[in-house]
Amino acid sequence: MKKEIILPYAPILVESTRSIGYSFESALADIIDNSLSKNAKEIHIRFNSAVPQYVAVIDDACGMSNDELIAAMRYGSKSSQDEREANDLGRFGLGLKMASLSQCRKLTVITKQGKEIYGAQWDLDYIISQKDWALKCFDKAEINDLLYVDELRKKESGTIVLWEAFDRMLNGATESQKSKVFDEKIEIARNHISLVFHRFIGDENPTQRIKIYFNNEKVEPKDPFLSNHPATQPLVEQTLLVEDSCIKVKPYILPYADKLSTKDKKMLGDLGDLRQNQGFYVYRNKRLIIWGTWFRLIKQHELNKLARVRVDIPNSLDSLWEIDIKKSAAFLPDIIKKNLVGIVENTVGRSERVYRYRGRNVSDDDLQHIWNPIDNRGCFQYLINRDLPLYKKLEECLDEEGNRYLDSLIKTIEDAFPYSDVYFRLAKSENAVRTSSLDFDEVYKVAVDMIQSIKENGCDIVTFINSMDKIDFFINYPEVVEKIKEDYGSDS
Repeated sequence: MKKEIILPYAPILVESTRSIGYSFESALADIIDNSLSKNAKEIHIRFNSAVPQYVAVIDDACGMSNDELIAAMRYGSKSSQDEREANDLGRFGLGLKMASLSQCRKLTVITKQGKEIYGAQWDLDYIISQKDWALKCFDKAEINDLLYVDELRKKESGTIVLWEAFDRMLNGATESQKSKVFDEKIEIARNHISLVFHRFIGDENPTQRIKIYFNNEKVEPKDPFLSNHPATQPLVEQTLLVEDSCIKVKPYILPYADKLSTKDKKMLGDLGDLRQNQGFYVYRNKRLIIWGTWFRLIKQHELNKLARVRVDIPNSLDSLWEIDIKKSAAFLPDIIKKNLVGIVENTVGRSERVYRYRGRNVSDDDLQHIWNPIDNRGCFQYLINRDLPLYKKLEECLDEEGNRYLDSLIKTIEDAFPYSDVYFRLAKSENAVRTSSLDFDEVYKVAVDMIQSIKENGCDIVTFINSMDKIDFFINYPEVVEKIKEDYGSDS
């Protein structure tokens, strides 16, 4: 047997690895991961949307020596099996290169450690021309001409990651459209980073907070749990022990929509997305990896949309969770599924109770309802309450033929109840459907007609008046109830 060493052909391999699936925002987040892993406290993202477009990520981390820089530029600079520092957000040793070159054709890294500054560059067109893994390494004179190097000189240490020569993200855009497309990508990335790194930006300990800026505009954290909102319900945190590592699970129930301020709504995004964003929020070393999924333990449901479960995993369990290179996907390990089922059921139950309280569980309360829910083997239908005094009076006023028409009309109304349309509108916004639309005089007339019907049937008016606040129709009109009590309360 003889051994052949077959090296991958650089121009083809580098171009093919650009299609691994990074979005602009996930690629930028990967670069920020590197800064945080090196203990950066302040990260500036500088960009220019006019031609020539560029993005520069500048940190104040520990920087690298020349040897460390060359190693960092090597594909597969670390093994995913290596033991890592507890705060290390990397995994495969590929993120810097693959994330960057998925978006642009030219990646430059400039770094300062001590008094020395070093620079190196992957240029895809240069690799193609050289037909080899040809890394450009800059001398001091060449480094002086690089973007933001003067800003780096002012720091004790730090690193600049510079993206230039964007091609794929601007494909299909005309010259006049490119700036707009670029700015839209930047805005999406800003929102993504404010969510993914919210626990770094808004750390409870002010001394541990990380500052991130986009062209000197500070990024504010987007807390998906509204942890500091007085109406948020944090549930008991539980700890699961897996392979000698701790997984912490803490559920939250979000406040109902009408308790959210404009700032709260901005933090949560479009309220119509509440249903889509329910579920687990998986963090790896405080960095959000995946969110808005129940991992098929349960289905997404309208009543569950206030339920969110924070799951904290250490980087020692990366392989168990099958975290991908982009750090944007994970899979729930079978070993902890059973432990999470009970937590999920409890959390979802709390979310459902919030809605049942808001809407009143008509089968359990003591109100007299206009609509009665009828359970037909697990399927519910709403039928009009035919024991209402007005309905009874109408039946008395009609002959046999009239009652037949009335019965047909009521059955038509009941059968045509717009369940799907109401569900759709409530799913978009809890305030989309009006629950009270009559004015004072209209409601007052209904109440008077009921009293007249009761009088003619020889029943006790006072008992009816005193029980008006138990009829769901009048609950939304307390001023009418008070006026009726004032005008008719003394009648017998």
